[in-house]
Amino acid sequence: MTMTSDAEVYSKYADELIRFGAALVGPSGAEDLLAGSVLRALASPRWPEVENKRAYLYRVLFNEAGRARRDATRRMERELRAAPGERVDGAPVDRDVIAALLRLSVRQRAVVFLTYWADLPPAEIAALLDSSLRTVERELSAAKARLEELLS
Repeated sequence: MTMTSDAEVYSKYADELIRFGAALVGPSGAEDLLAGSVLRALASPRWPEVENKRAYLYRVLFNEAGRARRDATRRMERELRAAPGERVDGAPVDRDVIAALLRLSVRQRAVVFLTYWADLPPAEIAALLDSSLRTVERELSAAKARLEELLS
């Protein structure tokens, strides 16, 4: 097994972690969320022994998003009011969809993002979030039902 420096680990996963962070807290908070998460991960006494650094970083990012949910949701709502016509991957974003996504739990938003935007299978999502496959499936089902309710 080759040793990988912290900088190499960060460089390898930063783009996908930024996208995941944006799904959890919005585009304006993703970089701050990632920075805080990486600092927390590197400061952890467990970091040197972590075998799957990618999954560990996803879990730390997810946990940090949970801690910041209330403030991030308020910030995102202010930004949506101030910046109509936001775009994701070149397509216009429906404000009702964004508002509905913000009403999901952080875990549900994470599962929706990883399923539909990152195109990951449920088993990989479970590994990244340190959850069971059944939990991921249940959260995705609950998120779909909630979105259907909110958008109908």
